[in-house]
Amino acid sequence: MKKRFLSILTLSMSLIALTSCNHDNDDNFRAFMSTATITGDSINGYYCYLDVGGIVISHDQALKGIERGYFSINYTENDWATLPDGSKYINNAHVGAWAVYDVIHPIDKTTFELNHLTDKDKHQVPSLISVSNGFRGYFDLNLGIATLNGVNDKAPVTIELVYDPALQNPDTLHLQLYYNPNIPENWTNIKTDYGSVSCDISNLATLQNWNDSVTIVVKTGDNSKLLRKISKADFIKPGILYTH
Repeated sequence: MKKRFLSILTLSMSLIALTSCNHDNDDNFRAFMSTATITGDSINGYYCYLDVGGIVISHDQALKGIERGYFSINYTENDWATLPDGSKYINNAHVGAWAVYDVIHPIDKTTFELNHLTDKDKHQVPSLISVSNGFRGYFDLNLGIATLNGVNDKAPVTIELVYDPALQNPDTLHLQLYYNPNIPENWTNIKTDYGSVSCDISNLATLQNWNDSVTIVVKTGDNSKLLRKISKADFIKPGILYTH
């Protein structure tokens, strides 16, 4: 046991020394992860508006067609640039999508009932569901996004967010979640694949004369509600800001 302890201690000290050595030889490369909204194109650059704040510009072709997701961002200290208003942004970064989020758009109650977009007899209250903060015209739902069977066949779930215009008020946005796991009748050994979907609330920016702070209420069952506060400005999606 004593020898094992000494071996672990020696290994730990070696790792610390290696880390210190790497720090002394800083090559200016940096990396982090963030949820972001993507606008732009391959010519002028893809603008990644980070939920944590800030802008990253990339020319990675793999970003084409992606609207929302969770990304790895790699850059060097030389990639920092300055906007005309004096704020900093990262230019020409390498951005890779770790998870691409499907985007859903809330629909009004009348449209929902006329089109029967979800089989009401089969909708359920999803387990392990949470709501993220709202940023730049979106908020995210974290929940089961697909149903898997014993051999990993996948059936995407159906998710609808419905609002009744008559129930809204300036400080609260009320949404009803309809969730159908779409489980085929002959499937066995069912399990759930968890992930995130983004809810585009930008079309609701003019639904009310919203107060500066708005509470989003997502009703998932008869008595189950999820709440999240956003600012009035976060109903608006980012535009394309060409810096060069």
